Amino acid sequence: MSTLRNGNASLSADIAIRFEKAFGVKADTLLRMQTAYQLAEARAHDDDIKVRKFAEAA
Repeated sequence: MSTLRNGNASLSADIAIRFEKAFGVKADTLLRMQTAYQLAEARAHDDDIKVRKFAEAA
């Protein structure tokens, strides 16, 4: 739990279910929150992510 709290680990589905059983917070909600957090972190440095645009063959 301390690794999650300190940001050294991501929430897994298994741990989310354990939290749901222990604290009553839905695992789905916890996983959506984790995904939103990870996306926000990635967007904070999206200028560093270099990808060429995919072009479909005509």
